[in-house]
Amino acid sequence: MSAPTAGPLCPRCRRKLAAWKLDHCVYCGETFPADLKEGFEAPTGLQWVERPALPTDLSKKLELMKVVPLETRRKSRSVVAVVGVLSVPIFAGIFYLLYTMIRRLSPGTSLLVLAGGAGFLAYLVWIFARAAKK
Repeated sequence: MSAPTAGPLCPRCRRKLAAWKLDHCVYCGETFPADLKEGFEAPTGLQWVERPALPTDLSKKLELMKVVPLETRRKSRSVVAVVGVLSVPIFAGIFYLLYTMIRRLSPGTSLLVLAGGAGFLAYLVWIFARAAKK
């Protein structure tokens, strides 16, 4: 045999009430009769907790904190933007050296390397500019 419950049970599913302030069961949806909760006390978790009053100087500081904004934070330079500023010239130098090496062997292919390098650098600038805005 189970021990008697401390609170009322749902008339349909026979479970303990999970939400005291609702007028229906949260498990099965059954509407409670008007006299179901009579004779039982509300759970202690629903009672008010009396807290001590704040000292006046502390309450004034709290009110000032609501009104006066604290110092504004400076936006620090993004690490991504710094990496972008450093990587674009490095990649430009790499593509220039590759262009000069391939130009001696095949002038037509060197133009493709130059166009590919320019496209890659434009992509890098676009990515880093987009990241710096965030």
